[in-house]
Formats: sequence, C-alpha cells, structure tokens
Amino acid sequence: MYHAIVKRKIRNGFRHLSAGNYEAVLREFAPRVEFVFAGEHALSGNLGNIETIRLWFQRLFRIFPGLQFQVHDVVISGWPWHTVAATHFSVSSDFPDGRQYHNCGMQYVRLRWGRVVEDRIYEDTQKLVEELQHLDERGMSEAGAQPISEQSRLRSKNLLLDKPIGRFFAGVNHG
Repeated sequence: MYHAIVKRKIRNGFRHLSAGNYEAVLREFAPRVEFVFAGEHALSGNLGNIETIRLWFQRLFRIFPGLQFQVHDVVISGWPWHTVAATHFSVSSDFPDGRQYHNCGMQYVRLRWGRVVEDRIYEDTQKLVEELQHLDERGMSEAGAQPISEQSRLRSKNLLLDKPIGRFFAGVNHG
C-alpha cells in the first residue's frame, strides 16, 4: 500500500510539471535536499536548497516552454524512513517555429518520511546539449548560459557581499 501511494505521488509530480506547476513539486522537497541534473550545460547542476532549485525550474520552463512529461515506469523500494524511487520518463516540447524536442531519462529519488531528500535526473545529455546549442545559436542566450549554482542564486539576489563590504569598510577608520 505504501509503495502505491509513493508511485501516485511521483506520477502526480510529473503531471504538475507538465502543467508548469513546479511549485507543487518543490513543496515535496525537504528543506535540505540534493538536486542533481547530470552534464555540463545550462541545465546541469548540483543544488542544495529550494530557492536555487526554483531558479533551475524557472530556467527549464523558459528554455522549454510547454514542456510535457510522460512517465513510463516507476519502481519503489524501501520504507517511509528510507524510500527510493526510480522513474523512467520522456519529455517533449513544441517550439514556436514548429520544431519539437523529444528526449528520455531516468530519475532517482530518495525520500525520508515522504519528503524528497535527493533527486538525481539523468537525461540523454548529448541530445539535450545539441538542442541547447541550437537554441543558443538562434538567440536564446540562456540556453548557452553557465549552470545555475548556489553562488548564482546569491548574485541574483545581490547577496554576494564581497565588493559591497570591501567598499563599506574602505572608508572606516580601523585604528
């Protein structure tokens, strides 16, 4: 029974993503979570907090508007204090110019008491990188951007204080 409930939660998460509702998925994450998207590209990353993961989802849906997920299989193992879910899925997106993007992937999720503590996504990286390069060449610069990181989140909120603090303390008499 427990495994059926977890399968339903996983499938519902992908339904929410297909509707563009990543906030519903983020609510399932524990405050400290390891989120990994494999590769070296604009969507790759190893992120550890909800705010940064939110930035990642926002970028994902800007690059691939209307992204749709299809779940092919979900396998569950474990108990509520340590549950593992593996999901085989495919994605597709239609672009305004009529082109379509299709890919497939695997997701490995670890849950503790119903909350996601680890989420690793492995998509066909070669296919994804080729599409990101294509989009970048056609003017979508974010498709060629550096991966989102904890530092990029801080910069986006002007919380990196190295230069402002230096300027602030430059005029203070320390003697």
